[in-house]
Amino acid sequence: MLKWRRRRRKLPQAEDIIARATDVILQERLFLNPALKCSDVAGRIGTNRTYMWDALRKRGFGFQDYLSKFRIRHFIQNAATFANLRSNEIAEACGFNSAKSMNKYLKIMMGLTLVDYMRRIERIPFPT
Repeated sequence: MLKWRRRRRKLPQAEDIIARATDVILQERLFLNPALKCSDVAGRIGTNRTYMWDALRKRGFGFQDYLSKFRIRHFIQNAATFANLRSNEIAEACGFNSAKSMNKYLKIMMGLTLVDYMRRIERIPFPT
C-alpha cells in the first residue's frame, strides 16, 4: 500500500525576507520612490506581499513604517544639502508624499519636526 506524503513547503524566514528587502531597497534606492508598494519590493526579492507583511509584522511594524526609516535616515545624512529647500521639496526629495507625512515619522524617530531639525543643523558650526 502506498503512503502519500504531504510535502511541506518551506516558508521563507522573516529575517531572511527583511534582510533581502533591506539590501534591495538600499542598493536600488527604492525608498526615494513615493509610490513604492510592498508588492513591488516583495516581487524584487522573489516573494509575495503576504510573506513580506508577515515578516514586517513579526518585527513589530508595517511597510510604511519600515520604508520611512530609510527615508528619514536619507534625510539626516543629507540634511545640509536641503538647507535652501522648502518643507515639501525636502519631503519629496526623501521619498515622502508630503511634508506632513515626513513630519509624522521625523517626530516619532527624532522627536523633532522638520523645521525644528533644520533650525538645529543651521546652528551647528561647520569644521574649518
